[in-house]
Amino acid sequence: MYNEMLRILQVAGGAALTVGIWLFADRSSFTNLIGKLDQSDILNKTDADVIRMTAYILIVAGALTFIVSFLGYCGAMFESRCLLCVYGILILLVLVLECVVVGLAFGLKGDAEKGMQSFLKSTIKYYATTADKAETVTVAWDGIMSQLHCCGVESYRDFSENTNLTAIGKLIPEACCIKMSEGSNVLKDSSCPISPTASNSYYLTGCYQAIMTAIEENAAIVIGVAAALVFVEVLVIILALYLACCYWRPQHGRLGVKVSY
Repeated sequence: MYNEMLRILQVAGGAALTVGIWLFADRSSFTNLIGKLDQSDILNKTDADVIRMTAYILIVAGALTFIVSFLGYCGAMFESRCLLCVYGILILLVLVLECVVVGLAFGLKGDAEKGMQSFLKSTIKYYATTADKAETVTVAWDGIMSQLHCCGVESYRDFSENTNLTAIGKLIPEACCIKMSEGSNVLKDSSCPISPTASNSYYLTGCYQAIMTAIEENAAIVIGVAAALVFVEVLVIILALYLACCYWRPQHGRLGVKVSY
């Protein structure tokens, strides 16, 4: 069981590392492959800097996961107390860091919310522009507003500072409008971007609150995944330290028979 868990971690780390290197070395072939699989063009519209940053994150996370799990696997294979202790300590440090991050998130919740809202509002001014770095912002906002049926961070008023919309007489983008059917791009009311109302748009529903509501509705899933992750990490730490400190003692042989010196 212990070795199987380590193999899963190694495979996951190796996969993340491979994808990261692939993205870094040849972005076009990766995006073309994903586009053929899901019939989506979102990666081709994504800014190159975002793709590059994602590649860096995948490479670092994949490399760390692979190296740490490899230490545990080698420690179990060669019955090395040193490697297993190092592995257990590293996993323990990861668990402690996760707890610290969660604690800070709860302790600084108010400041974090204000900071997040300010950041989201700052991106709205780049919505629907022709600048290279604006495409990612536009695609992201369109996806959020269409899926969560919302408009802006707090309401449609957040778009009042977007000169790209106001210059053509629009108060809100089409993504804030109600469509003829789910998944359709045809607006229920063609005048919605110019004259939004409660019957033809979601102009009064802020996306930040919609996101928080979605998280609360799926809180059980989020908590369950987090609890499972913590359980696996604790189990791995216990098994590693047990094997290193108790099972493979110097005074015992490979079959658990006490050796006389």
